[in-house]
Amino acid sequence: MNSPKSNIYPSLLDKYQRPLNTEGDFESSFNEGDEGYKQSFEEMYAANEQALLDAVNRVEHEPIEAADKGTAFNEIVDCLIHQRACSREDLQLTSRTLGEITPYIHASINGFEFDFDLAFCKEAAKYFEGATSQVYTEALLKTKYGNVLLYGYIDELRGQTVYDIKTTKSYDRSEKYAEGWQRRVYPYCLTESCDAQVTNFEYTCYQLQGGGVRMPIIKGEQ
Repeated sequence: MNSPKSNIYPSLLDKYQRPLNTEGDFESSFNEGDEGYKQSFEEMYAANEQALLDAVNRVEHEPIEAADKGTAFNEIVDCLIHQRACSREDLQLTSRTLGEITPYIHASINGFEFDFDLAFCKEAAKYFEGATSQVYTEALLKTKYGNVLLYGYIDELRGQTVYDIKTTKSYDRSEKYAEGWQRRVYPYCLTESCDAQVTNFEYTCYQLQGGGVRMPIIKGEQ
């Protein structure tokens, strides 16, 4: 194949998908307020479209607390899996004790402060024992508009299964992750670039409240 005309990653595809899904989002219970819809269809579509344009143009935005909490949790899990120190320059992790009985990990990132229950984090890391973390993968995709480079970082890869770690404030909203483009892009890249036999993709979704609550799992068929 010739050199790619565009470089595309899963979260950019997710933002492309959002305007297309506006009707469903508009009618969802999360858009219901005490006096009708929180946003009109036009407002929601415009916001989704602007988010896509900002992503394409790489417009800088203010840090998002929920996203940074997920980033911190993911890094803690990786550190525990591989028994290593934090590798991110924008994140500081320290071990502390709450009172005299509850050990936890304190995370500081982009001005946000989070506390994660150590036992919960160890339970999460144990689930991914033996996995390779933050695996970079890429592959060319031929389209009628030209060749596209698909790429991204896999959270955890073990055997024939790709894992993508998600965190959510409310487990009731976790099903939305099954629509994510990671489940399509990463197996394709692995298969095309290194003939890997990927038979399963799993979204491992954690509901975090304070230190963490539980570990529900969403699986995506290949």
